[in-house]
Amino acid sequence: MARPDDNNVVDLGTRAGYRPDMAALARAQVSAARERLGLTTHEFAAVLKPLLGWSPTPGVIANWETDATPPGDVLIAASIVTQATPIGADEPDDGDLLHQLLGNRYADVEAVFSTRSEFMSAMPPQTLLAGAKTIEAAGLSLNLLCQQYADQDLRALIENGAKARCLFLAPYGNAIAAREEEEGYPTGHLSALTEMNRQILLQRVKERLPEKARERLHIASYDETIRFNILLVNQELGVIQPYLSTARGVESPTFVLRRRGRRPGLYPIFEQMFEWLSQQSTT
Repeated sequence: MARPDDNNVVDLGTRAGYRPDMAALARAQVSAARERLGLTTHEFAAVLKPLLGWSPTPGVIANWETDATPPGDVLIAASIVTQATPIGADEPDDGDLLHQLLGNRYADVEAVFSTRSEFMSAMPPQTLLAGAKTIEAAGLSLNLLCQQYADQDLRALIENGAKARCLFLAPYGNAIAAREEEEGYPTGHLSALTEMNRQILLQRVKERLPEKARERLHIASYDETIRFNILLVNQELGVIQPYLSTARGVESPTFVLRRRGRRPGLYPIFEQMFEWLSQQSTT
């Protein structure tokens, strides 16, 4: 690669009167951001709106690229949306670009808690499940649904049209016996807890639902090595809790995921895992 001729290099330090055209650089930054995204001025205005808190018109966008000096918040917003690429103004998650940035960097992970207790304090079930239309839960005893969430609230969700699929670890299977040994519990301890929770859903929730609503609550069990507690809400929000070899479930870290539309991430992986467990389960 040829080296530049030193005689053609200008030291700006010797040009005391030189001043860069900052306004032109700012206009070029806005123009470059829009072109990088491949958007029209109308589409670019729609993408900037949630970050700015107000809606620039396509004409204003055009002026920022040619004549007017764009404000500082516009330059910051333009920088943010280019980091969130690829994106289109018609995508379902285009109203949350800051979340997209986190999702792009952390593969759907929105929050991490060192224990389930910390997670429950930050995101109580009443908030997590408020207005839920679909609930898919797979784990050991499903304490969040059966112990931390009121029966009448779950019934109300289902009566209002929500669908829930709940997969317990088989109460008297081989996998739960192995987990009891890992956690140092006496034989039958986790089995009794799981069976109690299963009966709570069957007797206190499903049997008290109107007959037409009962089919929207599916309860089953599986006998597979337990690796994660999975809770998926509205096919968008996921709560994932691994089972560690020597720690109780409540002591394990908790990861909160949020699906990012068509972009790849962790959410679809656990969605597929839930479906696989559902295929292995029996009612």
